[in-house]
Parts: sequence; C-alpha cells; structure tokens
Amino acid sequence: MELKPTLKTAPSVSQQLVLSPRLYQSLSVLRLGAHDLQKLIQEELDNNPTLEIPEPADLDDEAAHSAERELWEDYRGANRGERGPGAGNREGATAGELAASPVTLTEHLTLQLDLENLEDRKRRIGLSIIGSLDDDGYLREPLASLSETIARPAAEIEEVLAIVQHFDPPGVAARNLAECLAIQLEQMDAGETTIRIARDFLPEVARSAHAEIAKALSVSTARVRHAVDLIRHLCPSPGSLFDTSPPAAAIIPDVYARPDRNRVRILANREILPSLKLSQLYKQMAEAGKGEGTDPETIRYIKEKIQEASRLIRDIDQRRATVTKVARAIAEAQPEFFSKGPEHLRPLGLEEIARRLEVHPSTISRAVLGKYMSTPYGVFEFRFFFSAGYATDHGEGLSATAVKKRLAGLISAEDSSRPLSDQKLAGLLAENGLSISRRTVAKYREALGVPASWERKKTR
Repeated sequence: MELKPTLKTAPSVSQQLVLSPRLYQSLSVLRLGAHDLQKLIQEELDNNPTLEIPEPADLDDEAAHSAERELWEDYRGANRGERGPGAGNREGATAGELAASPVTLTEHLTLQLDLENLEDRKRRIGLSIIGSLDDDGYLREPLASLSETIARPAAEIEEVLAIVQHFDPPGVAARNLAECLAIQLEQMDAGETTIRIARDFLPEVARSAHAEIAKALSVSTARVRHAVDLIRHLCPSPGSLFDTSPPAAAIIPDVYARPDRNRVRILANREILPSLKLSQLYKQMAEAGKGEGTDPETIRYIKEKIQEASRLIRDIDQRRATVTKVARAIAEAQPEFFSKGPEHLRPLGLEEIARRLEVHPSTISRAVLGKYMSTPYGVFEFRFFFSAGYATDHGEGLSATAVKKRLAGLISAEDSSRPLSDQKLAGLLAENGLSISRRTVAKYREALGVPASWERKKTR
C-alpha cells in the first residue's frame, strides 16, 4: 500500500528515514473509519495477489473458543439487528445525542480547539481560522484580510494559527504547500535539513536537482535524496482526508462496551474487517528465490507485494489494538456513564486519555476520528465522550453533554401551558448545584433544537 506521491523523486532512502513514512502510513490506517478501511482492504485484495482472506479451516479454533470470544459472541447476539445509533436505547438517551453524522474537517478541528481550553477571545479567533479553511485544509485568506474581517490584530491571529497548525490532520491550516509539508515534517521530528528542503527548495525537488540542493545546504547528495524520499510520502492536501458526503451505509461499531460486574468489558468488533493472511504459494515462491525458470523481476515483484501486504496486516492489527485501548481508557474514565447513563458524563479531554495510555494526544485524536462504540445506551461516536465541562457545588464534574442532558430533562417535564424561560431553567439547575448563566442555558437549548419558551407555548 502506497501513499500517492506528488513529486518525482529518487527511490533511495536510509534506514532512519524509511521509518517515518512507515509510521505515517500506519497513522493513516488508524485514522480511517470502519467503512473506509473496508474499502481500502478490498482495494488491496484486488491489487495485491499475495494478500488473502483465510478459509474457515485456517482460523485458530482455540482462539475462536476463548473466554473472550464466547463473551463477544454472547454480546453480539444480544445486539443483533442493531443498525443505527438509536438501537438499544434506554430511557434517557435522546435521539439527538445518539444521532451519528459524518465527521467534517471543521468538526474535527473544533473538537480539538475546544479541548485546548483557550480563553474566549482566542477560541473565537480559532473558530474564524477553521471556518476560513478550504476543502484541502489550507488557509488561503491572507492574515491581514482575516484581521480586518474579525477585527483582531494580525499578531493575535498568528498566535492562534500556530496552535491550530499543530492539530490533526498534520499540515492543516498551512498557507501554502511548503508550509504544509514543513509542519508535517516538524511533527515527525524529521530534522532541520529535511524541513529546510521542504520550505525553500520545492522547485528543485520537483526537477530532482539533488546536487543543487546539496551544494546550497552543504550536505551530501545522499542525504538530500533521503530527505526528498521522505517528503514524497507526505500528504499535500490534509483536508482531502475528510469525506464531506454523508455515508449511505449503516453505522458499524468498532467496539462493544458491556458492563460486567464492577467493570466495563471492551470487545473489538471483529465482524467489521476480514481476517487477512499472506498467500502461502507466493511466500514459497519468494523463499525459493531464483528457482528453475523463475524470472528475477517476478521474484522482486512478489517480494515487494509481500512486504506491502505484511505492512497492511500489521497496521490493521495495530489499529484494532489502539482503538480498543482507547475505548477501554474511555470506559475507565467515564464509569458513571456506563452505570447511570449519558446524563452522568463527566468532562474529559484528549490529554487525559493520552496520559493514561502514554501516547501523544494526536494519536488519540486519530484513534477517535470516525470510530463508534456500542453501549447499553446506544451507539455513540468516540468523540461523544470528550467535552469540556462544569463543576457542581458538590464537587462533581459534569461534561457539557451531561449538562445538556439535564437541561433537556427539565424542559421535557415542564408544564406545557407555562414553559420555563432560560432564566428559570438556569435557576432550577442552580438549585441542583449547577451554576451556569442564562446565556449558556440559551446556547445549550438552541443546540438541542428546542425553541424559546414563548415559541414552545405557542406550538404546543
């Protein structure tokens, strides 16, 4: 499996640099949702003869009868017919909360922006930057023009832009191709020489003028070739990773979460992806090497395809393991959600899960993108479990989602002839130890799709 290059380059690469494109490819697989990964696997099966789906007899019988497998089969059977986010609802989970929608670039970046906990002024600038990105994820509008539009100094916009440029996907919010590539290289710790080549020598890279670059930077031509090979694996259009068209297929949960005594059992949904293996026939041909009547070019081709297939299998296994670990960490961080329901969701940031798993927050950001968890309260996208929140007078932390849930409960229980005003709703929440402003109540009410009190009275 190869990422599409945009620049013609030499194929040589050192051991140190070849790992970075490999990691980049692995992270690309991690970012994919179930539907997109299924499409990728089918493409690889069609194009790579060394990749196969094993026959049933090839599967490990012992693994199929393990305790975890039996538990998963039992839970899967209990959820047969679950075709969408509303299936299996318990009382208290609203359709709006369970509704799943395709993740856009704007939504993905806004989630990360909200988790930065920036002051309101900077957050508004961040939203303006995100709203100004084109479909490729670039900020084409000059900062001076954006400064006039939002009436903020260009220096402040530059400061917030630097924050957004560190979000996932790598290279987002760049102002040109050179900056996009340089941002990705910086996040990969590719080294100053490689970053300088991306920033200052793209025309030379395009015409493979390695000697010119080497002379200008006083480095060896081999080092330039290595750097260029790394650059060609980067993504020149970060926004293109996000499909803006809504998915036609039913939602597929990546994991199942099942309360089991005093903990939550997380089980990977192994039905969403086929098991893959290397073709025994092609492995034997590759191991035989220059056999009788065997074309060396054919053997080289087979070995390359085996390497690609092996990488894909490893990447898929790593994706499954990472997504399962993230889901388990979410379950450990949100115990009251699983025992009491969505209204008890607490504030949770990507950084907390990253600390639990000892990985970078950007890895968590990729792992939650487009992934779904089936719970006793319905199917939720992973990002549902992340939000900023509030502290009650009793010291309890509540996420913004949980606050909306409580607000929806108050509205649903109100007297239809005397609907509650936003001020009254704020007062009732305060009586229960949750102090938020009338303005915040109005914002959350509108997010729930609930009209103002005078309109609710009129429409009932």
